[in-house]
Amino acid sequence: MSAISKLIQVAVALLCLGAAAAVLRDNGLPTNASRVREWYQRRAATIGALAPSFTLQTHRSDDFTLRPARGATVLNFWATWCQPCRAEMMQLQALVESKPESPRIIAVNLGESIPSVRKWVEDLGLTYTVLLDPQFSVASLYGVRGLPTTFLLDSQMIVKQVNFGPVSATELQRRIDGFTKRS
Repeated sequence: MSAISKLIQVAVALLCLGAAAAVLRDNGLPTNASRVREWYQRRAATIGALAPSFTLQTHRSDDFTLRPARGATVLNFWATWCQPCRAEMMQLQALVESKPESPRIIAVNLGESIPSVRKWVEDLGLTYTVLLDPQFSVASLYGVRGLPTTFLLDSQMIVKQVNFGPVSATELQRRIDGFTKRS
């Protein structure tokens, strides 16, 4: 490689570094990135934070508002096209059937029609509360990024656990027992 071509490469590298430094100085990329992180943290339901309340329609066309309740609440986000959701919803039903003092289960469907959700509920024999989030507004409020996602709330609606991906009834009960015994 000739001396001129090495000199050109060094000049181009210095020019790129100078341009990157100018962009960082003028646009404040670190500041913008931290604003995005702060915005997300304010919006997402995080462990130790108060879970946002909301009102959605049930699969039976009734209104349901999430409010504090006696005991723990399992808030599960799902969709009919999600195969892991099917297994998890059966686990949630098993949890409901396991004992009378089981936690309150609320399943929030993302973006699907009432008829398809009703069929799903009937096919699986679900007896817990099933809600519809057609515009993904509650999913956005909770910062849901994948399905299934499950939030465990205490009686005061404080987020105690967040689970990304399917979780078994046994594991849910173990986690709930863990935070209710400490209360």
